[in-house]
Amino acid sequence: MAIKVSRAAKRYVKAFFEWAKEEGTLEELVRDMHMIVRAFEESKDLNLFLKHPAVSGKKKKEVILKLFENFSPSTLKVIELLEKKGRLSLLGEIAQGLVSAYKKYTGKVEALLITAVEPNAELEKEIRNKIKEITGKDDADLTVKVDPEIIGGYILQIGDLRIDDSIKTKLKKIEKQLTQ
Repeated sequence: MAIKVSRAAKRYVKAFFEWAKEEGTLEELVRDMHMIVRAFEESKDLNLFLKHPAVSGKKKKEVILKLFENFSPSTLKVIELLEKKGRLSLLGEIAQGLVSAYKKYTGKVEALLITAVEPNAELEKEIRNKIKEITGKDDADLTVKVDPEIIGGYILQIGDLRIDDSIKTKLKKIEKQLTQ
């Protein structure tokens, strides 16, 4: 959930998803995409490298294939096509989009919880119940991010829905009311 998926990447996600589904290789493609997403989350340099205009598509492809030696044939075809189209810079976004689309396809709910401190088990259970109440689904893939800048409370994002119950936002609302 950490990588934002652009409009251009969404078109590739849709096409690759349908293609892999038809070919019967969707699970292996998504497995590889999970590895790519993790690599992008762990290394900002990888993203900068792939977006750098002075690096050729061929060189970008070589580096990707060295980093991920055990890719499935379907993933190799995706990388080959992205290189031919000059779109390897979108690889992280496409990978994130494919993982999210697969979760949606299989009925998994993806949610992001942002808190000021590490949440305890009680709060996490409360949040999972809230997710179930909103989506009607038990199985949520909950990612927790700690951000001390929100001061307290939480921000919960489920797909396009964002529930902001943070102290920072409440203080901003009060400040706005006082300055009007």
